[in-house]
Amino acid sequence: MKYIYTIIAIVLSTVMTAMAQPQIVFDQTTQEVGSLLWHVPQTAVFKVTNKGTKDLIIRNVRTDCGCTNAEWTTTPIGPGSTGYVKATYDAEMLGHFNKSLAVYTNLDDQPHYLSMVGVVSMGKNTTETAEYPYKVGDFYLSTDDVEFDDVNKGDRPTVVLSVLNSSKRSFRPELMHLPSYLTAQADPQVIRPGRVGRILLTLDSRELHSMGLTQTSIYLSRFMGDRVSKDNEINVSATLLPDFLDTPTQHALAPVAVLDSTHITLGPMGKKKKVSGQIMLRNTGKTPLIISALQVYNPGIGVSLGKRSIAPGEAEKLKITINANNTFFKGRRRILLITNDPEHSKIVVDVTIKK
Repeated sequence: MKYIYTIIAIVLSTVMTAMAQPQIVFDQTTQEVGSLLWHVPQTAVFKVTNKGTKDLIIRNVRTDCGCTNAEWTTTPIGPGSTGYVKATYDAEMLGHFNKSLAVYTNLDDQPHYLSMVGVVSMGKNTTETAEYPYKVGDFYLSTDDVEFDDVNKGDRPTVVLSVLNSSKRSFRPELMHLPSYLTAQADPQVIRPGRVGRILLTLDSRELHSMGLTQTSIYLSRFMGDRVSKDNEINVSATLLPDFLDTPTQHALAPVAVLDSTHITLGPMGKKKKVSGQIMLRNTGKTPLIISALQVYNPGIGVSLGKRSIAPGEAEKLKITINANNTFFKGRRRILLITNDPEHSKIVVDVTIKK
C-alpha cells in the first residue's frame, strides 16, 4: 500500500509540475506606427502579460536588421504580472517598412513574432513636421518668430526653441548676431541625426533701454562659416511694460483707454497701392491718457495718432495703413500701444486684409 501511495504522489507531482507553466500574452502582435519623418526614430512598445502559474523569462529578442533596436524586461515576470518589449526603428530608409522581432522565452525554443509597421516620408503632413514647421536647411524649428510678451524691468524670461536635426550628421546649434540683451544655451550641445534638441533663449530685461517693443533678427548657423540671410533668420521681439505705483487713490484717478475694437480689417487691396482704416481711441478716465509708444510689429504697416495725450472724455483717431509693395512679413500684422492706463498698459491691435 505504501508503494501505491508513493507512485500516486510521484504522478501527482509530475502533473502539477507540468501544469505550472508560464503563459505569454501580448496586447498586440502587430503595431502600426503611422507616418514617420525621415531620420526620426520611432519606438513601438508591446505589453507582455504572464497569464500562467510560473515566472515568465524573456531570454532574448532578435530583430531582422540592424536598423531596429530591441529592449525588453530582463527580470522574471511573475504570474499575473506584466513586462514589455520595445522596438526602435531608425527611419533611415524612405518608404513602407515591416520590421519583425523574434521573442525567445523560457516556455520553449520556439520564438514568438512581433511586427512594427509604418511608412517613412519627407512629407509635410507628418506629426513631426507639424511640430517643427519651419525648415532651415536640413533642420526644422518649432518657430521662427520668438516673442517675449509682457516683460517687466528686471525679468529674465526664457523661451525654448526646439530644433529637429533631419540631416545625416551631428549638429552643434548656434545662434548668430545675438544682441546684448539675449543669451542662448543649447541642450544638448550636439544634436545627433534624427534627434531633437533645444535652444534656451533668455532675455535680460535690464538691457532693454526703451519702453514698448524692441525687435531684432538672429540667425541659426547651419554649418561652419554660415552667413546671415532670410533663409536662416529668426525674428525676436520683446515688449517692456511700464512700472506703476498704483495706490487706491491713484487708481481711482487713472486714465482709462477704450478702443472701438482691437481688430481691424482693411481692403481688399486689389490694384491699390495702399489701403487705410481707422479706430477711435477714447479716454473715459479721470486724468490725461498718455501714449508713450506707438509701434508696429511688421514692416509695411503705417500708423498715426493725432495726439499722444488725450484728455478725459476726449477721443483721437488711430489711423492705420497697409502698403501693397510689402509682401514679406512674419507672424500677425499688429500695432502696439503703451499707455499710462494701469489696466491697459499694453494694447495690441490686429490688422488683416480682405482677399
